[in-house]
Amino acid sequence: MTFNDIKNEIINDKKYQSLKGDYHHGLNRYIHIMHVALLVYYITKFLKLDYISATRGALLHDYFNELDYLDKKGLDKPRIHPFLSLNYAKNKFNLNIKEENIIISHMYPIGKIKPIYPESWVVTMVDKSVAIYEYIRYKYKDKLVLNFIFLVNFINFRL
Repeated sequence: MTFNDIKNEIINDKKYQSLKGDYHHGLNRYIHIMHVALLVYYITKFLKLDYISATRGALLHDYFNELDYLDKKGLDKPRIHPFLSLNYAKNKFNLNIKEENIIISHMYPIGKIKPIYPESWVVTMVDKSVAIYEYIRYKYKDKLVLNFIFLVNFINFRL
């Protein structure tokens, strides 16, 4: 099964499409999820794990909107959003136990639910790696570009 086969079973949902409007790590939630899911797909396929469940779990790990969270004032977003995501995903899609664990545990160790399956660990680690990359890229992109331009000009001047 290809990544697009797995993805297309999920992304046509109206709520899922609304994730494109949620700011997340300098991008939107939809793009963040696609980055995580695609990496998870390739890594779990390479490792000969259950890449279908891993990819589905990755596609649903942040399946909530900011407005859903705002209704839960006073709750810690990093700890509560896996529960929101799982609740919405279970109401919309048929999930297996592995997919449920992937969604509910992806914030470990900040969230207290520990990943049980190797696929859950892959999603947890990839999500954190992608989030750090996206945040740094967004936060420091202008500085990186300016430093690069300075470096190129400096090298050219020295030549």
